[in-house]
Amino acid sequence: MGRAFDQLRQSRWLAAGLAGGLGGVIVLLVVLLARSPRDTVILNVEPDHDPNQLRVWVGGEVARPGIYTLARGARVADALAAAGGALESGDTSGLGLAAPVADSDQIIVPARQAAALPLATGSASGPSPPPAIGPININTASAAELDALPGIGPALAGRVIDYREQHGPFQTLDELAEVSGISDRMVDELRALITIG
Repeated sequence: MGRAFDQLRQSRWLAAGLAGGLGGVIVLLVVLLARSPRDTVILNVEPDHDPNQLRVWVGGEVARPGIYTLARGARVADALAAAGGALESGDTSGLGLAAPVADSDQIIVPARQAAALPLATGSASGPSPPPAIGPININTASAAELDALPGIGPALAGRVIDYREQHGPFQTLDELAEVSGISDRMVDELRALITIG
């Protein structure tokens, strides 16, 4: 009986010790959590760009082709003014100068087309051939003029203009082959139709 009583007393002490130890751990955790600093992080996110402004690309026959930032509500005329205005060789008659521009618009001033004289034919009653067109200057040609060349579509015309704006005027006709998508063979086929000045 004495032995059983000793075992019961020991298990009570053990249970009391465990309960006390567990309680101490809980109290310690509560104190540590209450003391830990709580940093507040404030994020200040700036907008990517001013919502009251828009960016447009102005190219072709203008003084300074490039990307321009304009106030929202700007018109085509404002974009041309930002690019230094149209050159004398530019034809703005097809552009709606009073039209509002939107963000990411591309405004291209084409070159003025010279009036072509009809060629004399041997027969007055027969259809006349298309007027002869002189070589196109690849340093000043608009996207529409470049697009009219055989094998050059709108995409390649845009690349020629981009290359010209990034690297300056073409120094030789062969340099045209450095434009992505134009091969040496294409340059040879276009040689009679293009010039650099």
